[in-house]
Amino acid sequence: MVVAAFIISVASAAAAFVSGLVAFSAYRFGKKTHEETTQQAVELNKRDLFLSLHERLCSPDQIRGRRDIRTRGTGIPEVQQLRASTSGDDANAAVGALAMLDTLGLYVDCKFVDENLVLTEWGYVLAELTEPAKYFVETGKGPNGRAASSSMLAAVVA
Repeated sequence: MVVAAFIISVASAAAAFVSGLVAFSAYRFGKKTHEETTQQAVELNKRDLFLSLHERLCSPDQIRGRRDIRTRGTGIPEVQQLRASTSGDDANAAVGALAMLDTLGLYVDCKFVDENLVLTEWGYVLAELTEPAKYFVETGKGPNGRAASSSMLAAVVA
């Protein structure tokens, strides 16, 4: 009888040990799955945010604004003339395009979107607008000498 009780105790202990191993393995698997799922969700969110920004950057107003920056932002006098135009639509489109590029730069700096993806897709546009955008930033300075737009725009065009 004692031997049978001993065998049952050992079997129970072995079963408890195996049960503990199974539980630990299940915990590790769950943790790993959770981390992978979280990472996938983050990547999908970054992709969706990039696609949303890309869509907005491809809107007709944004394209017109970038075209105005490129073609009419050849120097400070030209930008001042554009800003002083009676309708203001062209200047507003240009400033709106710069603001959108500023937002794009902010999202890259905060790692909300992938920098390599942005540079692959929009790097040529940023390079093309660097010099003209500086004139817009310079002419947008107020009496205190600070740029009217955020400091991120200066970083994007720098």
